[in-house]
Amino acid sequence: MGKTFLFSPIGNTDPIKYFRDGSMLHICRHYKPDVVYLYLSKEMVSLHNKDNRFQRTLDLLGQKLKHKFEVHVICREELVNVQNYDFFYQEFNEEIKRIKKSMNREDELLLNMASGTPAMKSALLVIATLAEYRFRAIQVSSPKKKSNLEYEDREDYDVQTIWELDEDNAAGSENRCKEVQCMNLIQLLKRDMIKKHVEAYDYYAALDIADDMEDGISENALALLKIASERVKLNKYKVSEILKKYPYDIYPVKEDQKQRVFEYALGIQLKLQKKEYADFLRAVTPISLDLLVNVMERYCGINLNAYIFTDNNKQLKWSKGKLKGTETLEILEEKYYPFRYGNIYSSHICAIIQKKCQEDKLKTKVAELVDVEQKVRNTAAHEIVSVTDEWIFKKTGKHPEEIMSIIHYLCGRAGIVGSKDAWNSYDNMNKLIIQALDE
Repeated sequence: MGKTFLFSPIGNTDPIKYFRDGSMLHICRHYKPDVVYLYLSKEMVSLHNKDNRFQRTLDLLGQKLKHKFEVHVICREELVNVQNYDFFYQEFNEEIKRIKKSMNREDELLLNMASGTPAMKSALLVIATLAEYRFRAIQVSSPKKKSNLEYEDREDYDVQTIWELDEDNAAGSENRCKEVQCMNLIQLLKRDMIKKHVEAYDYYAALDIADDMEDGISENALALLKIASERVKLNKYKVSEILKKYPYDIYPVKEDQKQRVFEYALGIQLKLQKKEYADFLRAVTPISLDLLVNVMERYCGINLNAYIFTDNNKQLKWSKGKLKGTETLEILEEKYYPFRYGNIYSSHICAIIQKKCQEDKLKTKVAELVDVEQKVRNTAAHEIVSVTDEWIFKKTGKHPEEIMSIIHYLCGRAGIVGSKDAWNSYDNMNKLIIQALDE
């Protein structure tokens, strides 16, 4: 279990005034912090040096509660202008950062929002609202439920006598502490930035912000961001490792080989949605071959594995021996004479489908995809060009959305995916992430 730390400016009502706890003492009484940092201006330092009232009163409280307070006194003997808000905002920020560095992750920090000058209190309120780190801000109400206006001599201060007269020592005395629910704007802004990155499918940027937040998002939200950033890289192994602990169902296609093709197709769709047109075009070639092979095997009854081999570089090649005397070789030679074997291209598979498939629409869509690939593949991959929607339409006669529509169609006909809603898989995952961010 972690320790509790308290940072408290010290004011004129500390440690005891009007026979009741001042704010610092009252927080210590009810929250029992293990480590207490007391911040003293010049006036408070003079009182501290005179009778050590703050430390001695905490010692008396510790004896009563059977609790040890580790007290650190921050003395600012040069601090006379105690109404300078700008100074305290910077000063308190630095002090709190130093305290946080000495804490472990499971430790907790409390801030006394009720002691000190108005400038001190205002500075702490702004810090509590803007801070990027986690703490609890504590307000302590006056025992009279109104401003303390009466005069009480603070110079002639008998620590033991005033402690014994403190009415808050009585059993059943009122707890006047209240936790201030400060809306942490920095955390809110960061969560909003994460949401915007998620909605734009920029999971790397979202995770980068989330990793920089100490406690601003839930464990589930962070896990989902890690899942999304690995999923978009097609890193199924890493995603599966995370899903062992967080059982989210993010893959609409379960069968390994089909899942591989479909997740790649979803990645192409993301590039389109992000208007990354050059990357979109470069990604069309690999999936074209996979889809056409599936179509060929399903609608033409031709198994590609029966005609190929793997070379020393683990590349798939046409096999002369396996193709010899087959109808498949006749089709390939009819289209490409003399047929040069070598690497397998989607245009080779397209020629077989055009010859063997009985469905005109399916043949048309296959031919359209191969036509797009051949018209733009080399330019997009090997030349420095500005690839826009208009450029793609000029080169292919199709807008990017039309090309993606062909991929949707062929994925369905190839038996890769059956549900139209599966294409919303990343949006559905984004909803899970945003829901977890709002937890």
